[in-house]
Amino acid sequence: MQVTEVTSTTTQPTALSQITHEQLQHEFNFLRAEHLTKTMLNRGLITPDEYRLIMIENTVTFPTFISQIL
Repeated sequence: MQVTEVTSTTTQPTALSQITHEQLQHEFNFLRAEHLTKTMLNRGLITPDEYRLIMIENTVTFPTFISQIL
């Protein structure tokens, strides 16, 4: 077994650690919009096609880390 000693404790800032208040607000707004849209779908107020279209619009309206991976 080989053991490696870590001598440096400094880390480079990542994009996630440098998130701004505005970006965090976009994340929150996106999650709220997603929840509301899913609730509307589950209650039969919108169709699955409408749900997909609304979620596409949500990803444009609220550009977030989450929406980029969906």
